Amino acid sequence: MCYVVGIKIPKKQTVKIGDKKIDLDPIELPAQSGFSYQPWPVIFNEEQENILRPGMMHWELIPNWVRNQKELTESRKKYTTLNIKSEGILQNKVAQALVHTNRCLVLASHFFEWQEVNKEKFPHCIQLINQELFYMAGVWNTWTDHTSGEVKNSFGIITTEANEFMAKIHNLKKRMPTILNDDLAAAWVSQGLTTNDIQSIAGTKIDSNTMQAHTVAKNFIQANDPCEKQAYQIFTPQTLF
Repeated sequence: MCYVVGIKIPKKQTVKIGDKKIDLDPIELPAQSGFSYQPWPVIFNEEQENILRPGMMHWELIPNWVRNQKELTESRKKYTTLNIKSEGILQNKVAQALVHTNRCLVLASHFFEWQEVNKEKFPHCIQLINQELFYMAGVWNTWTDHTSGEVKNSFGIITTEANEFMAKIHNLKKRMPTILNDDLAAAWVSQGLTTNDIQSIAGTKIDSNTMQAHTVAKNFIQANDPCEKQAYQIFTPQTLF
């Protein structure tokens, strides 16, 4: 799955998605757990519009039948909507009504997963080679707390089966976020995708040759630099590759 991500945009920059240019403000969130339920930067295309917008959204796709914060807290004990599996996205009871209209790109510079070796888990920081920023496919909605009146946008990250590289790292569940190249990112937030298009893009597995990873400290979330390399004696070059 994908429950811890990081991003670093050191200065204001402009990215191009299809024929649209989007200005991104500086931001640095080295490691954020989805289970902290905090905002995260995304780029989204509002329904009935053809304008891409950057913004911060609550990471957790909040079901439209949840009426208030108390119900939301209770729902977390039963299921999580931080991630949405691509294989069942068109049948997913939370995402199926949104994926045809409310798709977004979740921004990241790296993410973290654990590899199990001899029943011990070791965290890895995963990045794309020579690419400081990349896009993960997401689904979003607008949710209203019927008790407080608070309105917030929320999203979930789409995951897919692991490619060969990620299957060696996330070697128990063998999942990974759906990472999109520039062309697929533009398609994902465009209008008029067919059901087949949505299913195909959601299940995309980025090429293993574009990825790199290294082990990090087990308490990396609390570290000043979560991506700082940490060597473990148990690892040899053959352990991972």
